Amino acid sequence: MATVMCFRHSNRMIRKTLYIDDHYFMAKKEYKIGNKYTVRQLMELTVQLMHDSIPEHIDRADPKVGAVLAKEDGTLINTAYRGELRQGDHAEFTLLERKHRPDLLEGMVIYATLEPCAPGARSITKLGCAERIVNARIKKAYIGIEDPDPKVKGNGIAHLQRHHIEIGFFDRDLQEQIFAANEQFLKEAEERAKLAETEDLEQGFSELDKSLDHFDLKDFSSEALEKFREKLQIGYVLDSNDFKSVLRKWNFFRVDDKTKTAHPTGLGILLFGNHPQITYPQSLVKFTVKTQQEGRPIILDFDGPLVLMPEKIESYLEINFPKTIDRSSFARKEIKEIYFEVLREVIINAIVHRDYKIEQANINVKIDVDKIVVESPGKPLIPIEKLQNYTAPTYSVNPKIANVFYQMKFIEKRNLGMEELQEYAGRMGVNKPTIKYDEPYLYVTLWRNAEAKLSPTTDEIKAFVESKGKISSVDYATRFGSSTKTAARNLSALVDEGVLDREGENRWTTYFLKK
Repeated sequence: MATVMCFRHSNRMIRKTLYIDDHYFMAKKEYKIGNKYTVRQLMELTVQLMHDSIPEHIDRADPKVGAVLAKEDGTLINTAYRGELRQGDHAEFTLLERKHRPDLLEGMVIYATLEPCAPGARSITKLGCAERIVNARIKKAYIGIEDPDPKVKGNGIAHLQRHHIEIGFFDRDLQEQIFAANEQFLKEAEERAKLAETEDLEQGFSELDKSLDHFDLKDFSSEALEKFREKLQIGYVLDSNDFKSVLRKWNFFRVDDKTKTAHPTGLGILLFGNHPQITYPQSLVKFTVKTQQEGRPIILDFDGPLVLMPEKIESYLEINFPKTIDRSSFARKEIKEIYFEVLREVIINAIVHRDYKIEQANINVKIDVDKIVVESPGKPLIPIEKLQNYTAPTYSVNPKIANVFYQMKFIEKRNLGMEELQEYAGRMGVNKPTIKYDEPYLYVTLWRNAEAKLSPTTDEIKAFVESKGKISSVDYATRFGSSTKTAARNLSALVDEGVLDREGENRWTTYFLKK
């Protein structure tokens, strides 16, 4: 139940709603047009407005959406919510067209709790909200959550990025509030997405949305398509026109208007192609495994369609990182299961969120004696600090791939598994996972045992060697708190990279800066 109260300010009346139910009583904060607020405060206001949305339909759930317009310095310009002035009007439309149509909005910032609808998402005669934001020359858009509706799903954000509008995301705790308020809408939208129960979708704006004219439907893997059909519980048989219609509406292939021939899109080939690595060699997942025994590391490549990779990799991890290794000890079993799930989550998310435009850069999983490093190509869309302190919001570099993996239950709804990463270190008794970005890779390091220490940077090692002139592996181990084996391995790696040189053999080996 919601009780609406009004408070008059000098220049406008601002609604204030008191939400009352069995669990809480929450009075909304008051905001005044013309005052300056922080980005966080403006996000909170947008979420607050969302709850005032007026539904349009009685046979299905409508999204609850709030929108805020502000200057770059945080000065509040105006607010809106879905259906505020007319039933069915989108919040962004109300804000930009009904309240500020004649005004110059260039350089301003818009906040919206839901991804703005993409071109073609409404009707032929109506502009999408993303188009209106572009036309208004907005400088930056903060988005609450992505729209799972199959007519939008990533295309709204992609349209903004295509027109050089900077994208930001709401904080994760606010995203959770948006998910909760829109639970029924999201559930229904995801069901519509599953069978693509809509008219033909727009082509989209990424390279993966384009058709590949040198491929045809025979280049799809029957095994991959069957896995997709089985996971989504689609009742149509593979070769039926109904199933092909589903694939087309998901934009896995397109039909040429002139020749009437079907050609897979880049998205379709990546997900279902018999040999996607021919066109996208960067889609390999490469494992390098070092063991306690001396010798060359084991090199493993996982290839084939993306939708088959999770179970291939999971089978490998089951063998090498079994969930249960000691049935007599519940605590140890629990720890191993947590470790397995976190490692799996990090690898699968790398497949989903990497930047497939970056060629000559694979996902690399480097398994060492004391740590595992997962390297994922592509700069994150959010500040690296939010990843490093485990407060990153939900986002998708590849929302359409993420949607497929979510529908197939390969990833969790919130995608990043930040909660699992936070809990992992404490439960395992090791250092927290470390996350850093060094172009072109995002590095996630998981520590394998309590004795493992954070690896020093190359600059730290160089400075230490320079201060000593020459060092041994014992010197390194003492300085950086590692085993002598790890020290020797890391120093040898720097020799291979041309950073250091060495002289002597075995335990008498010393290392020095290469001139």
